[in-house]
Amino acid sequence: MSLASQVWQRISIHDVVAEFLFSERHKLPQLPSADMMAVIENPDTKNPYQNHFRLRALLYIRCHLLGEIPPDTRWFEVRSLHDDSLPELRVIGRCGWDDPADHNELTEVAKRKALELCATPDSWRKPILWGHDRNGPFTIVEGNNRLVAYAASGAAHSLCIPVIVGLSATPCFFHSPDPPGVLANDLWKTPWPPLQVPPYPPTS
Repeated sequence: MSLASQVWQRISIHDVVAEFLFSERHKLPQLPSADMMAVIENPDTKNPYQNHFRLRALLYIRCHLLGEIPPDTRWFEVRSLHDDSLPELRVIGRCGWDDPADHNELTEVAKRKALELCATPDSWRKPILWGHDRNGPFTIVEGNNRLVAYAASGAAHSLCIPVIVGLSATPCFFHSPDPPGVLANDLWKTPWPPLQVPPYPPTS
């Protein structure tokens, strides 16, 4: 059952950022207040201030990655990812996982990467994928370790989880099917200052 045959529901970039940041919140420096963590763990994506705060926090830890996602990407929640859709997935490219022999196909990477499955899929946050159209292939933007571990675990016919998928016709540096060409992640060479966290709630 391909991802293209599943139910696709359009979502906003704010939903994507909230999900991504929740999954990566352990990589943030210690936040000054519990209110700030509440904005991450209980997001209100209708609140512009919260959306801006979460985007800035995510950029602090993932600027290299987010800087290469094409800005015209349309985002969807797809229900659901099943075992027989795993061959459509590619582990993120140009990040140390690459092997030209298997084109970063998830099921092949799982054979050469010994990762332990630490949590069952029903407890996961939504993995985030990216591709050019609904037929794939899809690069795993967030969730590489747990999807590789699942594929390596030998479990079968038990995967049924929602995923977030971005689609754009524009090439992406981290999508291994796209030749690098003029694509270059120059942000990797840029020193970034420490995150300056504004007060929350904002003062008048």
